[in-house]
Amino acid sequence: MGYVDIVYEKEDGVAWLTVNRPHTYNAMRARTTREMAHALLDAGDDNAIRAVVISGSGPNAFGAGQDQSFDNPDPRDATGHTRADASLGFEVEAPGGIDAVVQWIPQPVIAMVDGFCIGASNHLAYHCDFTIASDRSVFGQAGPRVGSPANGQMVSRLASVVGQKRAREIWYLCRQYSAQEALAMGLVNAVVPHDKLKDEVKKWCDEIKRMSPVIIQMQKRSFNEYMALENPAGSPFQRYFEGSFSASEESIERRRAFLERRPVDSSKNVPYAKIPLAGRD
Repeated sequence: MGYVDIVYEKEDGVAWLTVNRPHTYNAMRARTTREMAHALLDAGDDNAIRAVVISGSGPNAFGAGQDQSFDNPDPRDATGHTRADASLGFEVEAPGGIDAVVQWIPQPVIAMVDGFCIGASNHLAYHCDFTIASDRSVFGQAGPRVGSPANGQMVSRLASVVGQKRAREIWYLCRQYSAQEALAMGLVNAVVPHDKLKDEVKKWCDEIKRMSPVIIQMQKRSFNEYMALENPAGSPFQRYFEGSFSASEESIERRRAFLERRPVDSSKNVPYAKIPLAGRD
C-alpha cells in the first residue's frame, strides 16, 4: 500500500506505524487518520504481529493534534466519508475513529512519544495500552483554546487514566506537562533519555512477545469493556447544537487566531448550550 502521511513497517513480530508529517509537527489531517486506521487494521488481522508501536517522525513531536490549517471544518460529504478518501486508493471502515481502532485490535499498542504530544495526538496516546516517552516530551490538550469540539468518550476516558480532578485540569485549562509530570500522574508508563527511547520500546515489545497473545487480547478487551462502562461511547453534547459546532463563528475564529498567533475575539463565543436538568421539563 502506498501511504503518503504515514510509514508502516513490520519487523520481528512488531508493527511500526509512524506519522510522517514533520513539517506540521506530525499534526493529523483526515487522510492521516484514514491511513493509520488502514495500517492498524492490517496489523490487527496479522497473527504474526504481537505488538504495535505508534510514533511521529522527526525530533520534535509525536504529534501536534489535528491539523487546524488543513481540513476544518470537518469536510464530509453526504455519505459521511471525508473528501480526502477519493485520493487514498482504498476504503476504510473504522467506526468510532482512530482511538476506537487502537482499542479494537488484539495486540497491545505502544505510543512512543518523543517531543510534543498535544490535542488529538495526546488522546491517541492515552488510548494506547502503554505510553513510553523521552525526557524531552510535552503533553497537553488544546480543545477549549482552539475551538475543537472534542467530547464524549475521547474526553472522559482520560479520567480512567489519571483520575477525575487531573483529567478535568488537563482538558479545561490546556496546560502543558513535562514527561516527568506526566509520569507522576500516570499518563505515561516510563520516561527515558531520547536517544534510548526506541531501545526501551523494543524491550517492552520483547516482554510482550513472551506472553500468550490470546490471553493479552482477553485482558485488553476486559480493560476496554470496563472503561466503556465508565465512559459511554458517542458524542452526546453535539445534540444540543443546531448544525455543527466546527462550523460556528467561535470555532472558526479560534482556529484562525491559533494559526495567526493572535488573541481570540471572544465576541464570537457561542452561548452555553441549553441542557435540561434531569427530572425537569
